[in-house]
Amino acid sequence: MKAFINCLCILLSVCCLAGCEPDGNPPPLEVSGYMPLYLQKEGNDTVRFTEPQPTVNGGKIYLKGNILYQIEQYKGIHIINVTDPEIAEKIGFYEIFGCNQITMEGKYMYVNSARDFLVIDVSDLSLPRLVNYYPDYFEAFSFPPPPASGYFECVDPSKGIVTGWKKVTLKSPECRYF
Repeated sequence: MKAFINCLCILLSVCCLAGCEPDGNPPPLEVSGYMPLYLQKEGNDTVRFTEPQPTVNGGKIYLKGNILYQIEQYKGIHIINVTDPEIAEKIGFYEIFGCNQITMEGKYMYVNSARDFLVIDVSDLSLPRLVNYYPDYFEAFSFPPPPASGYFECVDPSKGIVTGWKKVTLKSPECRYF
């Protein structure tokens, strides 16, 4: 398991550190670029089982037996019974702030909560139990990169986690993505 976690960390670091930094040249006074969209953290780093939720911004999936887990970007994980794929049924939702990654081994689910790393015992689907919590585990995994190269408003972690980008006119931006 330790090798798996190390590989995951290296992959995330490489993907997220590719060229995002102030570039040394004076920025233009005004330029088209990207402004980060933030999601403010609410509550503790917990996992809570709730009733099924609508899929709004679906992400990665993981199939374990007859249960399909689907990420709801930055909000949690849908739990779907696919015993009969023709009539798949949502049976619940795990609320997990900032979640966008999932994998499983045995009865354990491994997910991120923004930059934090959670290990959850899901042997009882309706009673997920947090077994390990590693704050700031993914330090390099601070935000998704802007959608295109160019200038962007530097990220301010005190505003929450970056969940997306909006194209705007920037005034003297300090950060550039290559």
